[in-house]
Amino acid sequence: METSPTLQSERGKTRRTALKIGGMHCAGCVNSIQKHVSELRGVTSCEVNLAAEKATLEFDPAVTDLTTIEKAVEEIGYKVVYEKLAVKIGNMTDSSDAERLEKKLKELEGIRYVSVSFGNGQILVEYNPTLHSLSDIRQVITKNGYQILSEDLSASAKEVEANKLKKFFFIGLVFTIPVLIFGYPEFFSFVPLAGTSYAAYLVFACASVVQFVTGSRFYIGAYRIGKMKSANMDTLVVTGTTAAYLFSTINTFPTPTWHNIYFDAASAVITFIILGKYLENKTKGKASSLIRKMLELQPKTARIKKDGQETDVPIEIIKPGDVILVRPGEKIPVDSLVLEGNSAVDESMVTGESMPVNKKAGAYVIGGTINREGALEIKAEKVGSDTMLAQVVKLVEEAMGRKPPMQRMVDKIAGYFAFVVIGVALATFMTWYLITPMGEHQISTAIIPAVAILVVACPCALGLATPTAIMVGMSKAAQNGVIFKGGDSLEMLGRVKIAVFDKTGTLTRGKPQVTDIIAIKQIEFASENTASTISSDHKILEIAAMAEKNSEHPLAKSIVQYALDLKISLAETREFFAIPGKGVKTVYNGHKILVGSPRFMEEEHIDIESSKQSLIALQEQGKTVMLVVLDDDLIGLVALLDIPKPSAKYAVKSLKKMGIQVVMLTGDNDRTANTVAANLEIDKVFANVMPSGKSDIIKQLQKEGKIAMIGDGINDAPALTEADVGIAIGSGTDVALEAGKVVLVRDDLMDVVSAIEISKKTISKIRQNLFYAFAYNVVLIPVAGLGLLYPTLAGLAMAASSVSVTSSSLLLKRWSPPSKRKKKNIEK
Repeated sequence: METSPTLQSERGKTRRTALKIGGMHCAGCVNSIQKHVSELRGVTSCEVNLAAEKATLEFDPAVTDLTTIEKAVEEIGYKVVYEKLAVKIGNMTDSSDAERLEKKLKELEGIRYVSVSFGNGQILVEYNPTLHSLSDIRQVITKNGYQILSEDLSASAKEVEANKLKKFFFIGLVFTIPVLIFGYPEFFSFVPLAGTSYAAYLVFACASVVQFVTGSRFYIGAYRIGKMKSANMDTLVVTGTTAAYLFSTINTFPTPTWHNIYFDAASAVITFIILGKYLENKTKGKASSLIRKMLELQPKTARIKKDGQETDVPIEIIKPGDVILVRPGEKIPVDSLVLEGNSAVDESMVTGESMPVNKKAGAYVIGGTINREGALEIKAEKVGSDTMLAQVVKLVEEAMGRKPPMQRMVDKIAGYFAFVVIGVALATFMTWYLITPMGEHQISTAIIPAVAILVVACPCALGLATPTAIMVGMSKAAQNGVIFKGGDSLEMLGRVKIAVFDKTGTLTRGKPQVTDIIAIKQIEFASENTASTISSDHKILEIAAMAEKNSEHPLAKSIVQYALDLKISLAETREFFAIPGKGVKTVYNGHKILVGSPRFMEEEHIDIESSKQSLIALQEQGKTVMLVVLDDDLIGLVALLDIPKPSAKYAVKSLKKMGIQVVMLTGDNDRTANTVAANLEIDKVFANVMPSGKSDIIKQLQKEGKIAMIGDGINDAPALTEADVGIAIGSGTDVALEAGKVVLVRDDLMDVVSAIEISKKTISKIRQNLFYAFAYNVVLIPVAGLGLLYPTLAGLAMAASSVSVTSSSLLLKRWSPPSKRKKKNIEK
């Protein structure tokens, strides 16, 4: 059976999934769906994203199911969107093949309808686009041995909606032009029939088409939101335009009263708003498609080598273990291991790494990256939804479904917005009615400002301000190797005041090298592999390496590797025991061996006084010193040096420029820690911290401000979880397995700066969008109330507001990470 759908996961008894929702217009729709679905028995959470037009759900499958939830959404007038696909296939031998394939496709959750016909070799599928991509469906078909001959993908829901809006706009435009021309006989007196009863009746007919055909979507929307005892943009548009339409109709029959006819206040408003919705749909599509474009990086076919033959095959049928040939200029099809060849691979489109990365036998290559120079023979490791690209898209799309606190607050405000506007419009009507002298102009004088208020008020801009910026920000970050696992982490990272770095493997390379071996005491020691006559240094190294052989610590691995490089054979020991952050104990031929830190030896009551001078001298050089003890006697020292990463100093400097305090956390001794910190210009250091004590330091620092903890996830997972934002660095291709709320694909500390920068820019863009949205309403509603804004212009302004917010969010696409900007400056 195939891999689980893109957005589905099991969490105990709760299942997480997503639905594509059609028919949403503003934050009022979002609140209505969330409220109604959340009240269903068995649904534990429901978050709706207006910009992505998606609902992310968690529910108990023992209590309810997806079908029940879909029905609940449709009950309140919204549509659950399923895409349609028709595929022609070959290699079916009889009807039992068709039946088997149909069963396989139905096993995928999120497939609503499947029909496989043996007669014409055609498959018809209706699938949930938030759970499956076309690639998932192709993979099921090809992995079951069938060849795809052709595909006919029906227009997506977004394209259908765009075409519908376009059609309605042109209908509205065609019928609004006569309304404007014949509705103003004082300006168009040269037009035949201008100012006559026939002209008034023609205007009424054209306005009726616009009101009830072009404007039908607003009536449908207002009806369904009304059933929920709520209000939204549709309510405002319908209330305002219907009031103008009815008032004008009353003054058209039987004899037209031209100065009381305002059909243009209804028709032009509806037409302009439909145009705005069409443009908004286009800009929203650009924002939501950014992350999906990463999946398009993979080539459609790959060249497989089997039994000495080379064959081009669809990427969907590649299996782990397949040997693939990649020529210069071609894309790597799937995540693979290099078997033969040497080349430079451009990974910029996946990791953000601007320089091509050299790859040779044993190196790992990522699907979707470009082989620039030599030919490579690679072995497929991860395919389909297990590839890094698929994981990144999955994580980012899941993250987009999790609202940041700022968005929840805005949605709550927007939920009451329509009711407040209706109240203001009613109060405006009553005020104008009371202050206008009695007469035939009294109602028209009062109704126009009220209609203008209803039309100009725009909850759409409020509803789109946050999700569009989040979508673009997260997508742009992912394209540069920074993956946010939720909107909350994106928002929180921008508010961080302190960045706490783990030392080993994060600030430093994590590959310490043995630099010094000092014998403190002459010993007679012979193992089964070496004689007792070898040099004292070799004996110290052999004993230390024997003890550390079963340890997973980076320092231990370095000592063992150094011994093996010197061709020292390592005997097996017994009773191995590792003390985290301190050292190891073991026994060989009745000899008790200890290897570890000075503090560990003091706790074991070992006299280390004889080594103090050498110990201090080595530590002051920034080296980590391991003491070797045999039968309670200190016999030697092994010093290792782990140099800082090339990007460490520049990253620390960049963070300081951003006003962020940099702190280093390490289990190493004070002298070594302070030497490394001084080299990197880090002012605050916590040394001698055990892995279990890192969380306590984080709690202590949180009193001073929001904390970002940066680590490699090896022994700092609890600290990453405890921090306000945990950043796991250098995750490589296993992005989904990291403990951090933010995952950095590359092992480059400048990506920490990039993550904080894109977070700040995204939050700044959200605030800017919200300011525009609120300021627009705060300024224009009073202007409309004072009678200074005609409804037609109010409709144009409303249409422009939501388009301007989404277009503003798209400006985030211009952002590039500091490392790329630095490279461009160097090139200049």
